[in-house]
Amino acid sequence: MIRILREKATKQDLVDLQERYEDYIKVVIDLQREVMAAGGEYHVDCEQVLIKDGSKQSDLWGGGYTVSTGGVDFMALSNYRPADGRVTYEIADEKVQKKFKEIVEKTFN
Repeated sequence: MIRILREKATKQDLVDLQERYEDYIKVVIDLQREVMAAGGEYHVDCEQVLIKDGSKQSDLWGGGYTVSTGGVDFMALSNYRPADGRVTYEIADEKVQKKFKEIVEKTFN
């Protein structure tokens, strides 16, 4: 299950989004629009949902959220886009990390 979240997730959202991975939710965020797609097996699936919703791929960043600890990670295969100057799977830019984390925490905490 993949959902687009534009506001704080409900308790039921958290349960539903852990359908694929126990205690972990994959997320992709459009940092320009501040919209998140969460859930599913692969980050690319979340990306496709956001692109269909009007996002540009160059604005999308992936990572994850660990429900039990509230931890945020910045790793996703889809972050690797050499054509856009992104040459790692981890979000390397601290400003992008900060905004990503703020959106995840605002949505899930």
